[in-house]
Amino acid sequence: MAINPEKPRRRRGRPTRADEVRRTLAEIGIDPTAIDPLRILASIAVNGRMPPTARVAACKVLLGVRDQDDGGDVSDAAKINERAIARMRAN
Repeated sequence: MAINPEKPRRRRGRPTRADEVRRTLAEIGIDPTAIDPLRILASIAVNGRMPPTARVAACKVLLGVRDQDDGGDVSDAAKINERAIARMRAN
């Protein structure tokens, strides 16, 4: 068994999915942290071309986030987004 102090190089070939997504988002100029999940869910809920099950699921998540909202300042979008993401993962 040889001791190799260098980090092994990644295999050649197709890039990993994460590398591919990261590169594509950088080329387009999209910042993943600036994406608002509530706007995405709202667009799914009102899009008539989406499957009905997806529209109902989006409405359920939106209603759940609205019901959990403590009536705080609307500018506190980070907390609302975190709740929406948690609800999407739970469903």
